[in-house]
Amino acid sequence: MAITDILSAAQGGRFFANVAAATGLDASSAEDAISKFAPAIAAKLKDKAAKDPEAFENLLDLLEDGDGSDINDADAITSSEAVSDGREILEDLYGSSSAAGSALAKLAPDIDTAAVAKLGAISATSVLAILSASHAQTLTGGAAQAADPSGGGGLVSVIVGALVKGLLQGAQRQLAPKRRRRRRYTSYYGRRRTTTRRRKRSVGLDDIFKDILGGRR
Repeated sequence: MAITDILSAAQGGRFFANVAAATGLDASSAEDAISKFAPAIAAKLKDKAAKDPEAFENLLDLLEDGDGSDINDADAITSSEAVSDGREILEDLYGSSSAAGSALAKLAPDIDTAAVAKLGAISATSVLAILSASHAQTLTGGAAQAADPSGGGGLVSVIVGALVKGLLQGAQRQLAPKRRRRRRYTSYYGRRRTTTRRRKRSVGLDDIFKDILGGRR
């Protein structure tokens, strides 16, 4: 499912409304901006991992350790720690905070600089949250079970709902029975790699990103 579809269904369908409340924007403006920011950030992350083997290994480490925020937890996605992580992600991907801000501002010219910076950071954190949950599900071999679409809402809404509810269980289980403090993004991307982790299975970029870059924009 596309990132935008997953976000629309997250937090009981209130993801954009909750982000809007945290950033002082209306829900429509927040949705419009993040629907552009998140796919752009995901594409940038995939491109970096494709070109830089070390960045790819660091991304795998982060995803396998499950150190992403829970996309269904509004506080976790908009907290100061999550926003700080998001800024670090953007700096790493774009080279600097100013370069990230300039690139994202072009996608949402009607939003002021401060809002772009915070929405961009939240978008980056959300992308990692989605990838982490999806990767956890892939490793366990699970699959979202689609119900009979005749029950209402259409096939797409059923699948998206199952995806969000099912995939995020993997990440939520990693937080139980007690909530642990996540390692910072820079604990992966700010370090020098000395060894390559031995993995249980071979994972490619297509396995990680699947079709989340497609669909609604």
